[in-house]
Amino acid sequence: MRFRVRIDSLAQREIDDFAAYASSYSERFATEQFARLNDILSRDLAESPLRWTYFVLTGAPYRAILFRVGRRTQYWIIYTVDEDGRTVNILRFWNSRREPQALEL
Repeated sequence: MRFRVRIDSLAQREIDDFAAYASSYSERFATEQFARLNDILSRDLAESPLRWTYFVLTGAPYRAILFRVGRRTQYWIIYTVDEDGRTVNILRFWNSRREPQALEL
């Protein structure tokens, strides 16, 4: 049974910022990146969110999957899983180059 993926408003703002960043390169690049991101959200996290371990910076209950964009740019998709409610809550789409101390959940 699939999980419902819910994106928090802060994570959505961060995804929107990423969209502006990706679009500044080209529409084709942005389209490719969002197809990849959509696959992660709608397939990987919706079908098997417990496959990824707890987030190294926080531990439980937060989990994370790394979304790579090219060689240098990476984002952590930080989320929690409500197994009873069959829901994945995306909390952050956090640029991994930021200082770890800046992360607020």
